[in-house]
Amino acid sequence: MAIACVEQALRQARSDGDRRAPLAVIAGCLRELGVALAHPAPRVVSLEQARDEWLVRLRSSRRSESTLTAYRIALDDLIAWLANHGGEREAFSEERLAAYLAGYRRRMQPAPATYYRRFALLRRFYRWLSARACVPDPFAELEPPPKPRQEADWLTSEEFARMLRAAASPPRRRAGMIERDRLVLLTLVATGLRRSELIALDWGDLDLDGPGPSLLVRAGKGGRPRRQPLAPGLAAQLRRARATAPAREATAPVFCGLAGGRLQPTILAGIVHRSAHRAGIDKHVTAHTLRHTAATWLRQQSGDARLVAEYLGHADLSTVSRYAHVAPAELHDAAEQIATQAGLPSQA
Repeated sequence: MAIACVEQALRQARSDGDRRAPLAVIAGCLRELGVALAHPAPRVVSLEQARDEWLVRLRSSRRSESTLTAYRIALDDLIAWLANHGGEREAFSEERLAAYLAGYRRRMQPAPATYYRRFALLRRFYRWLSARACVPDPFAELEPPPKPRQEADWLTSEEFARMLRAAASPPRRRAGMIERDRLVLLTLVATGLRRSELIALDWGDLDLDGPGPSLLVRAGKGGRPRRQPLAPGLAAQLRRARATAPAREATAPVFCGLAGGRLQPTILAGIVHRSAHRAGIDKHVTAHTLRHTAATWLRQQSGDARLVAEYLGHADLSTVSRYAHVAPAELHDAAEQIATQAGLPSQA
């Protein structure tokens, strides 16, 4: 009779959409009948060790260093908070994690998008740890915040032209700075490359001499490589930069600091910020703003969302091809459309 009751309870749970493990369903039924179950002492898991193992796992999937740094900062903040609020024994308590998130909002007053990313990051970490170490997942029933709708800034053609003029007339001139800064801005807006993708470019990634010039993004978002078309005018400027580069071997960086090493994220951010500031642009302009500008210009001219997604490397190509094929010629036309709006000549 007892076994029949258990079977009936499991069938009812499944028909109601309850996908918990069978023993969890049975335990719930016993609690409803007033049967007190012993609660084992919670297992203590080292969050620091779990953090390190998780980051190693992510690094092996070719996540960018900036992404890994952001993940480490978030987990370190949680670990430090727990040290003063019950320690690692409380690390798997839903109430404790909810208190941490509330405290994080009070301390940092993050933008909605920033808070959403922090919640999603920690939820992903705990789901991995829960499955790996057989510990409770405190995010299992925590209600996530609404995903914010971000209206990213983008530049008009006139605003971008002002940025180029500002880059060409810095208050202090240093050898090679004007040429580099203008080429950085043009490449970002004409290709829609991410910051990390531009910095990682080597001369061996560029095919500038054939009929369809292009560059290879070796590790885009999610570790996916892609071939990015280049407008003839941009390819011509890159050829001129290659001819005068101090190092032109295949593994040498395309974009360098003034001392000769690979361009660093802080220097790239400074190039974009200074140009926008001297151009009198009130918007918050970053490298990602120029990527969003490329997407906006292309969407305005083509009206084709699938083309924008593939041009910027947003989607896996095999997934996109299930619904609509994008021919290589269309991508090259897209490169020329953006380059023309950026002020580059249509021919080399």
